[in-house]
Amino acid sequence: MIARTDLRRGAIQATDTPAPAAFRAVQVLDVLSQSPEPMTLTATAVATGLPKSSVANLLVTLEATGMVRRRGSGWVVGYRAIEIGQSVLTHTDVVTEFRRRVRTLPTLAGETVLLAVRDGLQIVYVARHDGAQTVRLASDIGQRMPAVVTSLGKAMLAQLPDDELDALLATLGELPRPTRQSHATVAALRTDLVATRERGFAVDFEQNTIGISCVGVAVDDAAVPTAVSTTLLSQRMNPGLHARLVADLRDLAATLAVYAR
Repeated sequence: MIARTDLRRGAIQATDTPAPAAFRAVQVLDVLSQSPEPMTLTATAVATGLPKSSVANLLVTLEATGMVRRRGSGWVVGYRAIEIGQSVLTHTDVVTEFRRRVRTLPTLAGETVLLAVRDGLQIVYVARHDGAQTVRLASDIGQRMPAVVTSLGKAMLAQLPDDELDALLATLGELPRPTRQSHATVAALRTDLVATRERGFAVDFEQNTIGISCVGVAVDDAAVPTAVSTTLLSQRMNPGLHARLVADLRDLAATLAVYAR
């Protein structure tokens, strides 16, 4: 066994070739992390395209390290993986600055505010601030949501050049429609994104959850597409509050831009 000090001194030479076992383990973790329910051995093998015997060995190893755990007849991501993810967020400058800055903004400080990144046509929540006007909704850290039904996702999609946006939307398939307010056609979504780009912020009026409205602003020039949003009960929204929320979100996004590059 090579000591950690030996590793730092280059006792092992790095190569450009990925370790196959490590690559397959990440495949398994990725599949489990995106499933809302525990996945059986067979389902995991099908989803990863790996032999069932290989997946079985990987799951045993990952379970021993705490990266996955059994739940009923299936498997879910383990607490060790969650700890590692939280550690990454804790040491991320953007998240640290988000938590600091949002508390100083006059209107946002009292609201529910979210920070997310975009991965293709999905967003991933990476931080959350709950003020006095907290709204309880499905926005756990690490959770994914369709970008096209969130103000966060639409703010980030609107940043894309037309050719990149069209290419991405072409892969969409059927539009997710969690509520009757969700866009029914790609053309309607495209019109919304054009308007979002022109005004500099995105609006989600009950497109994701009935009774809930959101406003989102993208962070400019971020190395990874990033945006911030606020969420509130639709009945609270009025022109004056809306204007104050947009102003604070723009302030927050501008602050984070320094750390997100």
